[in-house]
Amino acid sequence: MSWRVVYASVVGSSHEARGESCQDSCVASVWHAPNGTEHLVTLVSDGAGSARLGKEGAELACKEGQRVLLETLETLEGRILSQEDITQIIKTLKTVFENHIVSVATSTPVSLRDYACTLLGAVVSPECSSFFQIGDGGIVLSQEGVLAPVFWPEIAEYANETNFLTDSNVLEHLHCATYETRVEELSLFSDGLQRLTLVYENRSAHAPFFSPMFSTMRQTAEESLPMLNEQLSVFLSSARVNERTDDDKTLVLAVWQNSAPEPVVSP
Repeated sequence: MSWRVVYASVVGSSHEARGESCQDSCVASVWHAPNGTEHLVTLVSDGAGSARLGKEGAELACKEGQRVLLETLETLEGRILSQEDITQIIKTLKTVFENHIVSVATSTPVSLRDYACTLLGAVVSPECSSFFQIGDGGIVLSQEGVLAPVFWPEIAEYANETNFLTDSNVLEHLHCATYETRVEELSLFSDGLQRLTLVYENRSAHAPFFSPMFSTMRQTAEESLPMLNEQLSVFLSSARVNERTDDDKTLVLAVWQNSAPEPVVSP
């Protein structure tokens, strides 16, 4: 495959101290269009800390979101997603959540708010791409060597709050973007990494965070890529990172590579 993808979700140190599990979730896959074109499909979701079932909400958003995205791509036969397509996907996901609640409510009273979660998504082909975001977290991409955020994380009405997929007015906070040039590198991340990945002074991406990881992915042999997932988990759980953030952390990294990696020469 031309897409190389590495991703991990790890529990934040503050959550771990309280005996809580990670409430983030992510998925990534490559879908092949009828003409053989590879489309990278990836999603990141962060369950709300105030939501009783935020973890389950994030997992449901990623699992069902991936399914709906792939079904939509099949219908479109590889055409890139429009804003109207993405809006319909979000509406479909809301229906999935509502049906899920009906299916479990017989044993436990639940509401949409119990499953509150953010959602970030990307569908990237060699020549054009679509992105969407609900809530905080971020999407960063590189084109012709320039690294930049797709959206700036939305600030809610109150501090430490954001918008969620399960909100009644979710479509008012749905951000969509389409690029018609090649994306060379891509990252999606939850809000636990915003302070490490974004430069707030000028609303830019913090290149020193991403560049070494993208470079490593390009230089790593295909068969060794699964090992990078483990290394990424270790890095995200390290004291170096936990000194900057105690929240759950999810990071998806992807690079487009048409040729074999250059061998790493030991000194």
